[in-house]
Amino acid sequence: MTDLALATFGWGWHLDTAIAALRLVLRGTFDRHPDLRVVLGHWGEMLLFWLDRVDSLSRIAGLERSVSDYVRSNFSITTSGMLNPALLRHALSVTSVDRLIFSTDYPFQRPTREEIDSFLNHFSTDAEREQFSSANAASLYGIDFSAKP
Repeated sequence: MTDLALATFGWGWHLDTAIAALRLVLRGTFDRHPDLRVVLGHWGEMLLFWLDRVDSLSRIAGLERSVSDYVRSNFSITTSGMLNPALLRHALSVTSVDRLIFSTDYPFQRPTREEIDSFLNHFSTDAEREQFSSANAASLYGIDFSAKP
């Protein structure tokens, strides 16, 4: 059972997803489709923490920009229930709040209301909290909360 967990939700899923996202970038997908947006869970499936390293692939792949620039402009990043302020600080150091989206990863991660509220307090402003908690997702998916059914 441990091997299965390691190969899937424990670690392997995240590595496989990061590699798939990198392949989209390195094969020039976003040069051909500059408006394409991809959502990555789990704080970017480790990509946000390896941007310095993967930027070296930009030149080898003949990209117009750095890998990190494509990640900042074409990817949205969700928390997947990993409400760690250190992860938020790092994410904000390599991308902007308008690329971050709240998510819970139900049924695997089930943060309580208190945990969510505590995490949201780590944003500097109410506007940033609103962006993260709902406005960014609404914009990405074309949801108009003011529309009446």
